[in-house]
Amino acid sequence: MGVSKYVARKKTWWRVDSYATLPDGSTKRIRCGHIPTRQQAEAMEHKLLAEAYEGRFFDRQKEPTATVRQLWAEYEPITRRDNDSWQSDVGRAAHVMRLLGDCRASRLTRGDVEAYRTKRQAETTRRGGAPSPGTLDREVELLKRLLNYAAACGRLTQNPIAHVKLLRVPNVRRVVLDEEAFQRLHAKAEAWVRPILLTAFDTGMRKSEVLNLRWSQLDLKAGAVRLEAEDTKTDEPRVVYLTERVLEAIAAQPRLLHAEFVFVNPATGRPWQDLQGALERARKAAGLDGVWVHDLRRSFVTLARRSGLPESVVARFSGHRTAAVFKRYNIVEEQDLKAAVQVLNRTRKAAEEQSGQDLDTVDQK
Repeated sequence: MGVSKYVARKKTWWRVDSYATLPDGSTKRIRCGHIPTRQQAEAMEHKLLAEAYEGRFFDRQKEPTATVRQLWAEYEPITRRDNDSWQSDVGRAAHVMRLLGDCRASRLTRGDVEAYRTKRQAETTRRGGAPSPGTLDREVELLKRLLNYAAACGRLTQNPIAHVKLLRVPNVRRVVLDEEAFQRLHAKAEAWVRPILLTAFDTGMRKSEVLNLRWSQLDLKAGAVRLEAEDTKTDEPRVVYLTERVLEAIAAQPRLLHAEFVFVNPATGRPWQDLQGALERARKAAGLDGVWVHDLRRSFVTLARRSGLPESVVARFSGHRTAAVFKRYNIVEEQDLKAAVQVLNRTRKAAEEQSGQDLDTVDQK
């Protein structure tokens, strides 16, 4: 007991192995090894004995050793269960794990986050450019969220990057195709993709909802698509009524034997998976600037609102559950302000005319 010498890996070390008296009079064994010199070991023994007597030694907590990857493995089932966007979380986590997965979570700093952003901005996305600030914010936000969960579960004492701020650089796309632009795009598209583009443009349905559209979901008599909760991103059932031209396009689709889906790739017998390549070819042929598949959904929301439909009705069509998300799709431009002024002018003129008629009536009396 006390201070002793030992050899490990052909090197001499010193250790402390003693019994300390606690404030309540009981004793507790204290041990500490891997000390380079006898003098340091003796000093460590005196320090540990004093702290044990003062009741401070056994209040110490070991630093959590869990890595970011280990904490994500614990958090992933939670986000799958509770979040509508869990698939996006899994995709973002792949980047975080690739660059920070082996780091000890409790030792993460703002410098680690800044280094992560720098490395990600040097990478190239599938669209050929660097990740946007919004993309980086969502990845860092996911990291902060899983660290908060780990701290709440006692796996960490605190979130070490809780005070790291997000970039908050606006990156909302504002591309809206009007009817004329869509007709140009539709005319230049390949035959197989035309009904898919038309359905997306006229209904505002999500790409996955359109591509995975099944014959069993169609109520052709009512002219509607009836989506069950499991068919939607928000896990809420929804009815989407179809325009006449969408109904005609769907009715013209060949119904292959035993085919469950409406838009089927004849080479695989399964729904089409990727539209961006076909859309890019049609866009170039039509002479349009960059158009993404998701822009069709934004176009539906904006054009439907401009046509006079209440925003609540448009949101029911598109399946937006919150006003904040709906706002990102409802693009307000200068032409909307001009149209609003024209409405105000007509309303005021009508009010003035009515007021004049009322005064004439009073004078006659």
